[in-house]
Amino acid sequence: MAKREVDLSANDLYAGVKDELEKIVGKEWVSDDPVILIGYSRDQSLETAHSPNLVVLPESTEQVSRILKLANRYGVAVTPWSTGANAGGGCIPQRGGIVLDMRRMDRILEFDEENMSVRIQPGVTFGKVYVEAEKLGLRNVCPSAPASVSMLANYLDKGVFQVSNKYGVGTDSILGMVIVQPDGTVIRTGCLFQDNFGSICVEGPGPDITGIFQGSMGTFGICTEMVAQLYPLPEFEEIIPAQFEEDDLEGVTEFLRQVAREDCSFETILFQDAYLSMGLALNQDGAEILRAQMPRQNAIVFYGGETEEESAIRREQLEGVLERTGTELSPEGMIELFKDLLPWQRVFKIIQVTPRVERMTGCFELFWFNIAMDQAPDMARAFMKLARKNFADMGPAAERPFAFEETTFYLQPLEFGRTAMLEMDAYPNQGEPEGVKRGLAMARDAVPYICESGGLFDRPYGGVGSGFGWVQTPMLGTYYELLKGLKSELDPNNIMNPGRLGLSPD
Repeated sequence: MAKREVDLSANDLYAGVKDELEKIVGKEWVSDDPVILIGYSRDQSLETAHSPNLVVLPESTEQVSRILKLANRYGVAVTPWSTGANAGGGCIPQRGGIVLDMRRMDRILEFDEENMSVRIQPGVTFGKVYVEAEKLGLRNVCPSAPASVSMLANYLDKGVFQVSNKYGVGTDSILGMVIVQPDGTVIRTGCLFQDNFGSICVEGPGPDITGIFQGSMGTFGICTEMVAQLYPLPEFEEIIPAQFEEDDLEGVTEFLRQVAREDCSFETILFQDAYLSMGLALNQDGAEILRAQMPRQNAIVFYGGETEEESAIRREQLEGVLERTGTELSPEGMIELFKDLLPWQRVFKIIQVTPRVERMTGCFELFWFNIAMDQAPDMARAFMKLARKNFADMGPAAERPFAFEETTFYLQPLEFGRTAMLEMDAYPNQGEPEGVKRGLAMARDAVPYICESGGLFDRPYGGVGSGFGWVQTPMLGTYYELLKGLKSELDPNNIMNPGRLGLSPD
């Protein structure tokens, strides 16, 4: 692939690029209006804001291909943007350039009811697929994120499902993709490799190159179509909430691990009180009322089956785990409260549509990573110590931009309890300079600690000198060198979302 051919002043460069983009998508779908550009400059993270020079909204794979050919010729950076719900800085254009807003590509292209799959474009949301799939007795696997999130982007980004214990993470549900590479070449993977395959599970042929694009945050290309798995709606579902003493993190971790190994639940997860109440209540006042009624540590198990008999068998397995671990169920009143709020078929409708992130202070400082189950208690306690260090002297609770007591985490077993996803969250206020300062100090403490203690960020967000990737990826030795080699080979002009994966934006 040839290096970029054009070297112009910035003003002349983007004026020319804008003219050519308008010929591809039409004048109404290209903008350099600063009022519009600033809306693409940041997300809910503490990443430094960067405005793009242009925003363009394509409506087809063919248009995306032409746009990338143009950007590659001029050496202009391109940042893909689907529904803009990233909370880790993944859509912030670190080097300016073009933001490729995919919202016009919002079609469900096909449902395959027999093979339980759906073919979608980047702008299709979880909510849209859920509503339509439910009519067929099917469902997509939903993440702990709003219904307005792009299903394609979340799956591609290894999004963690609310039923990860049973069905894995986002990439485990991908059957095929259409990818536009940085030079505009279109490639097809999995079941989309040939039109006559249908929505069947295909890896390869030969080495499965799909994995190169999974979790890559748009650094190797842009996915414009995806075929994803759907699953049957369970006929019967129940919930068991178990409670633990405030500091009994070892007890709750062992309970989660044993339930995961039994393979008797749809999902098993630990929510702390603040996190769970934010996810369930309809507003902040309701969250505070609900939180006061629940214990600090809440282990929630969703189980059920296609028949009452299967559901009863799962219940017997769970009762065995409760007995072996000495775990107590929540009081009957709490169980009824949970059942009222969390029947399986309403999990999506309540948790997914609840704007919990915005309720605290407008920022969701996430630290989510994979960890061995038995390391989770020490990691959680260390995180609380760091929160006290960085936020405890912020003044009276009613005045401070963040209270360390509001620090929350949840623990989700994966792979039969072989590993777990631990998410630890803080809520500094982006609107107050002191809140941003303290949040960044928290990140500078927490991210190196997590990496050095054995935590692995499988979504290494962050830009230069910040986020997860910049700390972790260079620690990976030859893996990092291979990653840089792949980037150089697939994107020699470094136009695709530069600055991600711990790689240089330049």
